[in-house]
Amino acid sequence: MFRRSLLRQLGIGAAAGAFLGAGRPATAIAASPAPAAAAQSPEPKTARRAARGLDLRSVDVVDSHMHGLSRTLLSVAYDKQAVGFTDAFAAPGDYPGRAQVLANMKAGFADLVWGQPRRIGYLNYIARTYGVPATLAGFDSVVAKHIGSDTDFTAYVAAIFDRENIRTVVLQSAEPDPAVPPKTSIPLDRFVWTWPFAQTFFPDWARKNNASTLEDVVALIDRALERAVAAGCRGFKNVSAYYRPYDLSPVTPSAADAALRTLLAAAPIRSGVMDVPLYGTPKLTAAFKTYQDYLFKHVYVRAGELERPIIIHSAVALHPSLRPDYNNPLPLYDVFGDGDIQRAGTRFIVIHGGYPSHHVIASMISQFPNVYTDVSFFSKYPGALEELYRTLMALAPSEKIMHGSDANTVPEEVGYCCSNSRAILARVLGDYKTYYGWTASDAMNAGNNILHANARRLFRI
Repeated sequence: MFRRSLLRQLGIGAAAGAFLGAGRPATAIAASPAPAAAAQSPEPKTARRAARGLDLRSVDVVDSHMHGLSRTLLSVAYDKQAVGFTDAFAAPGDYPGRAQVLANMKAGFADLVWGQPRRIGYLNYIARTYGVPATLAGFDSVVAKHIGSDTDFTAYVAAIFDRENIRTVVLQSAEPDPAVPPKTSIPLDRFVWTWPFAQTFFPDWARKNNASTLEDVVALIDRALERAVAAGCRGFKNVSAYYRPYDLSPVTPSAADAALRTLLAAAPIRSGVMDVPLYGTPKLTAAFKTYQDYLFKHVYVRAGELERPIIIHSAVALHPSLRPDYNNPLPLYDVFGDGDIQRAGTRFIVIHGGYPSHHVIASMISQFPNVYTDVSFFSKYPGALEELYRTLMALAPSEKIMHGSDANTVPEEVGYCCSNSRAILARVLGDYKTYYGWTASDAMNAGNNILHANARRLFRI
């Protein structure tokens, strides 16, 4: 519940509203003085109304999706990111001149990482928050003060959360054991977690667990999901868009069992991104898809029975392994319309808004009662974030959209994304209040839904 005094604060100028919605920086940003002519001739009432936005500073935030945070400098984290992109994109094998190709590629990815439009706003956010120069050195000087010990780092994370009014985050676990909560520097009372099940679909996982039949594998996967729920897991993550499309062919148990036996008798030629096995023949590649298609549907149904949402990555940006054909959300129509999945009551959260197919995702969340989305990752890019919010809200109820960061480097990223989301959402909802026939109460209700209420409901917070 929000005080009536907060509602009376509605109606700030749009330019100031962008900053007011962005959090509480330590260094205030002063508004430019009004020109003398403007003071002598007040603007018309209609013009003043058109400039009004919302003040979302006091609204709690739940970050619907993020990864583990690094106890390191931003410069080090981004250098590692450039190396990771090189490893993911470089052609495998040994060949003459490979070392130089990798060096050139690493330099190219470093330029790409540091040249992202988010970098400018990110450095300026740190500058106005801490009073340091808007440079990499200024940024690192802030982080360096808080990474000396586990205790210092945890206090640093909590301080960022408090500054931006972030109450809880939904953290994707990196633990292979589904019954082990993620190890993190986030205070224990400030996060819940989800578990990615991709590894359970690899033949090597079956082999390591002494499973030789489909029945064995399904029993093991069911046990893994149940153990995760018992340990506090709030959802199951599908990361298949890094290596395959979303479509699922109808597969009988006997066909899936035969595919598993074929795969167990063979060996992949190498591993790809996320240790996905890559096979050298069409027969083995087809067998791998058949086997996975069966398991995907099984997990989608089982998740509904366990009352846990399925989280599906859908976005193309930054990481070179993300391909538009793999991230095309159109095949999900058949998944959402599957009778067995519908009967299980499974809820789906298509994270990252499906960008650049966010118009399709907007259509989907307006069509399917059990499908939701968030703006994670693109909350790092204010220009794209505004487009996402406008596109999603143009068609779907605010109950279907969530804020998220997809933060995966230093803790300041969580705060920066929250600041962006408040500012952009204040701007968009201000337009709904001014131009689209909404009341201030309507707009605030939507802001509450997107910034925290929906995530609390879906992730049982």
